[in-house]
Amino acid sequence: MYCMIKGVEFLLCIALIYPVFAAEPPVGFQNAVWGMSASEVRSTVKPEQWKQVQLETDFPEELNLSVYSSSADIAGYPAEIRYFFVEDRFFQVTVVFDFDHLASYDFNYNVFRSVDEYYRHIRDQSLTFVHDIYDLLRKKYGKKQPVFKGLDPRKIFLNTDRYIQKERWNLRYHPSEYYKRIITSAYARWDFPKTRVIFSVNVSAADKRFDYMLSLTSLDFEKYINKRKDMLRMENL
Repeated sequence: MYCMIKGVEFLLCIALIYPVFAAEPPVGFQNAVWGMSASEVRSTVKPEQWKQVQLETDFPEELNLSVYSSSADIAGYPAEIRYFFVEDRFFQVTVVFDFDHLASYDFNYNVFRSVDEYYRHIRDQSLTFVHDIYDLLRKKYGKKQPVFKGLDPRKIFLNTDRYIQKERWNLRYHPSEYYKRIITSAYARWDFPKTRVIFSVNVSAADKRFDYMLSLTSLDFEKYINKRKDMLRMENL
């Protein structure tokens, strides 16, 4: 009995010295909570740059949407962050990661070895990036499993690898065809009580498209916006 009590006391001491911080579901982004005004978000996040950008959506003007942009490193990767507001209330953020260097990679698409080297470069950097983002989301929001639309980002090059392995001999004589086959996309979504988190990857080497994006959206404000859109449409009938 004495040993058991001492064991409990030891565990309590360890818990006090090394507290366990439980991951919490998101209610905003970088301490900026859904519903904050643009000035409140700016003072909370304290970005180095903060500028209003043109709204690139088909939402009606009556919704009074606005977007502000800043730059930062997320999980160690440079990114553009866009903060979305409806009636000056924060409801969404998108993080677009900068992988433009992949589009300007120096290689020869008429040489198999050069194309293969390019593909391995894209593959290795992308999978490392995906692992880092998953690790960040797990540490921040817990081990909740995502749902997928198409491929799991962690398996984004699975089909491409299979194709290359199967057609490797033929591709040696048609490296430009290999180059055109460096194309894939993946989508993962986490649904929390107040927030939807989406992580997507879209790669097309031939089109110079390397889109890596993370977004968080307030579910309550999404419902509000959809309701307002429906009301505005009905007014125009």
